[in-house]
Amino acid sequence: MVTVPRTRVALSAACATALALATPIIDATPARAADTITAADQPYFAYYHLDQARAKGYTGKGVTIALIDGPVDVSAPELSGATITDNSPCSVVASAESKSHGTALASLLVAQSYGVAPEVTLLSYVNTDDTSNAGSNCKPADGPPLTSNASLINHAINDGATIITNATSTKDHSEALKWAVARAISQGIIITDAIGNEGRDETQNGLSRWSGVVGVSAVDINGTRATYSSWGQGVTTAAVGGPFTYRDYASGNNVQTYGSSGSAPIVAGFLALARQKWPDATANQLLQLLVHTTVNTDGGWNQYTGYGLASPATMINTDPSQYPDENPLADKGGGTSPTPEEIRQYADGIVDPSEIIYDNSYTYRGLNETTLTSTNNPYPTHIGTSPRYHTK
Repeated sequence: MVTVPRTRVALSAACATALALATPIIDATPARAADTITAADQPYFAYYHLDQARAKGYTGKGVTIALIDGPVDVSAPELSGATITDNSPCSVVASAESKSHGTALASLLVAQSYGVAPEVTLLSYVNTDDTSNAGSNCKPADGPPLTSNASLINHAINDGATIITNATSTKDHSEALKWAVARAISQGIIITDAIGNEGRDETQNGLSRWSGVVGVSAVDINGTRATYSSWGQGVTTAAVGGPFTYRDYASGNNVQTYGSSGSAPIVAGFLALARQKWPDATANQLLQLLVHTTVNTDGGWNQYTGYGLASPATMINTDPSQYPDENPLADKGGGTSPTPEEIRQYADGIVDPSEIIYDNSYTYRGLNETTLTSTNNPYPTHIGTSPRYHTK
């Protein structure tokens, strides 16, 4: 299996330099790293009136979110009191940049002062990028890399996450990733993904290209599309992309930056608040809620902000049971995958088991008897038992 190189979307010291070219309003005056970051340092907290959500008890309690990114420093003062577990399936030698990025995104979600959903249970899965290296235990001799997107998505689902958020750019178009996304859709797991900060069309790149994935672009604190934010067919919604204050472990300072990396976990947090408020809603209905409560000035969808800016207040106050139990992102246009038929193939257990990795729920129920003795099939196998063969 080919390992596909990935890069973090934003919120790192290196990215801050790049983003400064596109958004010259980045604050050049850092605070001391010892200073605890508070809600006063995060303009999105007031923009979304998150204090009001908290006052009404909407904190994401009872919801489990998986963060696929760099390592999270649970000793950061902002994360005191948060429930965070590192469930990474292998060891990654991460850079200070990667640590800054992962800790920043975790803080946007669960920081007790300014996190969107401070009582969420957060599971951390460390991946690799061009600044970090996978340990020797990340490359099993008889299996695919444990740090691949497909692996980490499946591990997150195995561990009970109901929402997964990712902010690492990738050009991975593998079958394994397709089936991991198909599993997520089939089992009601929502994935949010940062669209990118290159100011270009990312239709063919990132997790956002896949059906069912919530692609998130960035807007500024006034709700205007950020000039650095990428766009494409995969964009579903938009959220504030900064300024964010984060802990930069390379310089030892707290600094400000911008990027859709922060927008994606913010939307994941909104979905957690909605899940807490509407526990009987299906994942499809929560996605319907998301796309029906956003607002674009043209009243429709566009490639820059999708269906419009996400609104936590409207999501909390709108009953999703009025919407059909159908995934509104099942077809993003342009032949996106997995298709509805591929999702059914996964659910019916007829996908070649050699194409599925690290999935503890899969059972092969197709007709290929060679799978019984194949060394590439680690899954339970019950030939000919797929429900599609027995539907009247």
